[in-house]
Amino acid sequence: MLSLSKHSKGGSLLFKGNPVAATPTWLLVYIGLFTSLLAIFLFILTMIELETVPPKRAYQNMVVELYQRAENIKQERGLDWLQVENTLNKGVRLTLNPDVLAAHNLFESAQATINPELTPYLLQMAKLIESLNLPQAPEYYQRWIRHLQAVDIDAQFFVRIEGHTDAHPMLPNARFKDNVELSSYRAYAVMEFLRLYSLLPREYFTIAGYGSFHPLVEDKFSPENRRVEVYLLPKLIMLENSNLPLKSLRESAMLVGVEQ
Repeated sequence: MLSLSKHSKGGSLLFKGNPVAATPTWLLVYIGLFTSLLAIFLFILTMIELETVPPKRAYQNMVVELYQRAENIKQERGLDWLQVENTLNKGVRLTLNPDVLAAHNLFESAQATINPELTPYLLQMAKLIESLNLPQAPEYYQRWIRHLQAVDIDAQFFVRIEGHTDAHPMLPNARFKDNVELSSYRAYAVMEFLRLYSLLPREYFTIAGYGSFHPLVEDKFSPENRRVEVYLLPKLIMLENSNLPLKSLRESAMLVGVEQ
């Protein structure tokens, strides 16, 4: 094994038994100094970026961190049947794996009652949502929310449930008048289940029914289209009594998709 000698020649360290000079000492000092300066420079750039994050980037960063938390909980609990996706604009989407739905449809045709075979899956989904602790989320994501508050926009996290149907029309004597109404009732059924077992207050939920307008597969009549999608996302709210000029406030709101 090579070892350093106690002597140097011409400002270079020598290895015992090796006539080749090692790296000059002045170069080692230079490299160390340069590395330190580079680290300081990168730190300053990071701090500047954190101080000047635009509203849209702050919103996206919140969604990314929410996705990472949900994905980590999924992995820790071995929920392989659960799909967790980051859609950015619509938040974090939670859906059942197609293999699960292939074995058991979530809803029977023209019905809005959840298939009992799938309630164990929805129960674990509700517990995942509970673990995210959405009421305390604004504190968890405060470093991003403060960039929104700088332009008089605040964030409140909530759960959005979207219902979908296949394209089969309702029969004249059906309980629901059309597929849009049916999909809304399906979304409501899932919302009530998740609300009950996640222990979240009702104000943290919202629903939407799209009927057969957004099929999952090419065959719009396929039972696979009878589904419900769950989204976790920050709801952006324009603060009252804003001191910003109206034009600036509207531009900031449009940038991150706040309804005006």
